Amino acid sequence: MAIPGVENMVGLVLSPEQIRAAPPEVRHWLEQQVAQTFGLPRAAPPAPSTHLVACTPDQAGSILGEIQDSLPVITVFFELGREQGTMSHNGLRVFRLADIARHAHLPNVDTTLAALRVIDGAFKQAAGDRQAALYALDPQGNCYVADGTSQSILALWHSMVAAEPLAPQQGAMIPEAPRASPPG
Repeated sequence: MAIPGVENMVGLVLSPEQIRAAPPEVRHWLEQQVAQTFGLPRAAPPAPSTHLVACTPDQAGSILGEIQDSLPVITVFFELGREQGTMSHNGLRVFRLADIARHAHLPNVDTTLAALRVIDGAFKQAAGDRQAALYALDPQGNCYVADGTSQSILALWHSMVAAEPLAPQQGAMIPEAPRASPPG
């Protein structure tokens, strides 16, 4: 119910923990609202000079074959297939480097960047194009990949999960969980 002469206004206070736990789309919206309110520059997509190329499903498999010995790199690779990445208006999926590091349980963004460089090198080899780039970065800490890349990585993940039996094989030993002592 509107009160005549009084502007309808709602205030909301969010803790840093609540913001970090929010879905990427919500965090992106909050960032845009804060930037607009304070006149801050918004995240800009990568420069047009970046030769950003979409990774095919076959190339995604080749990349995984090249990086399979490094769990941190594999984890970052599959983060690029995460469905929660924000879609930009130009067919790119946007991920925050800090979110990739957190989801991949990496100690910092520098480790994430090192993993991205390894992934990009494997992509260049799989694509047969030394000028192709799998990702691009902006000064605000965002990582851009072509939506086709994200979809190819996600498809690879789904095919791996579908091929892997989730139940133990017949006769396999399943360790029992430790039993808690009754209180008292």
